Amino acid sequence: MLNEKTLRRIRLGLLVFLVVLLQTTLFSSLRVFGVAADVGLVMSVAIGYREGPEAGAIFGFAAGFAIDMFLQTPIGISALTYSMTGYGAGLVQLGLARSSWWIPSALGGVGGLVGGLGFILVATVAGQEDLLTLYALRVVVIAAVYDAVLAPLLFPIAGWAIGKEARRDRGNRRPRPAAPRPASPA
Repeated sequence: MLNEKTLRRIRLGLLVFLVVLLQTTLFSSLRVFGVAADVGLVMSVAIGYREGPEAGAIFGFAAGFAIDMFLQTPIGISALTYSMTGYGAGLVQLGLARSSWWIPSALGGVGGLVGGLGFILVATVAGQEDLLTLYALRVVVIAAVYDAVLAPLLFPIAGWAIGKEARRDRGNRRPRPAAPRPASPA
């Protein structure tokens, strides 16, 4: 019988496969103003938010590297930007005291914006100067809005992949100190 840690790794591997499948088939056709959502980036943000910076970075790298196999840009650009964005989402979750209903949308949108701009920056440094245009900025903004709309649907899938040990499902981020007990009359 498989232990929880092994099952979790299998679910996360299946999630990387699902992300690549959705990104390259369904969402490449479901475009808004000619722009596709970035499912891998949003899922990296979700994993980072629910499990912390390291998990977000690792998942982001795996998902980004897999997505890179289907892009015409140099291999590793998506891996690097997904990884950095997932790590950043994990850092943000450390500073939050409570979970709210709007957090997935906000993180999906901000993550999409930061990840998209990071992709352009890294690609430009890697010699893809043709991505440094106003059109690319327009694409990033539209994709970020699309990512924000999609995030509430994707965050629960990330929770499933992480399993019951997920930190983010507990509501409060930090454990509260125990209240002092009143002295009992003796």
